[in-house]
Amino acid sequence: MKFSCTFETSSERIRLVNVISPLLKAGYKLISQRQEPSENGGNIIHVVASSQGDKTQADLIDDISGIEGCTLFNLEIEEDTVSSPSAPVKKALDEKSVLAAIGAQYPDITGVVRQYEASMTSDNQATALHELGRKVGGGIYQRDYALGSPLKMSTAISRELVPALKAFSRVKAKGNSITLVKCPFCQSSGTTHSGCHFVVGYIEGFLTSNPAVGRVSVEETSCGAGSTNVCEFIIW
Repeated sequence: MKFSCTFETSSERIRLVNVISPLLKAGYKLISQRQEPSENGGNIIHVVASSQGDKTQADLIDDISGIEGCTLFNLEIEEDTVSSPSAPVKKALDEKSVLAAIGAQYPDITGVVRQYEASMTSDNQATALHELGRKVGGGIYQRDYALGSPLKMSTAISRELVPALKAFSRVKAKGNSITLVKCPFCQSSGTTHSGCHFVVGYIEGFLTSNPAVGRVSVEETSCGAGSTNVCEFIIW
């Protein structure tokens, strides 16, 4: 399995060697690597590598997610074929593998979600991330809040949803409005905000799992992708 990936590091001190060393230790063969400064004070690191042995996509997710201080914003996997072994194909990661990785690493899941997003074509990103978010949000409600007495929506937002979202970001809430300050899911998205579809799904899944709330709809009213990283959502 050959793949190419691009990371942005959280500071200038995290350099190329901090990325390629874990990959080498995990058994990957490096083909090429390149580093350049990012606009945010860190580094952009491009790596092309191939797996050796019987590494799977799930293994790749785990190995890349274990690289500290980096956000992955592009991943392309080359399909292994006999007739055209060098033809690169953007291959969507398996949702079950992604959910397993999220379960193992929660709440440190930003990198996994970004990898899942990067593995898909733009046509599929919004729907897939929304569905992934619904499953994760619903699972977190069932794990952490279902044993208590179900709360009505306004109270559930302030007492349950806001603390749950604080695992990822600084959160502000006013009535049925939620704001993520420095939203990590669109931090490196340039002008696209498909990562926020994960947040929309997460909120819907979390609140819908509450029997006192039932069905809800969530809409992102403002996205800070490529600028402030301040994202606002309305719930009704």
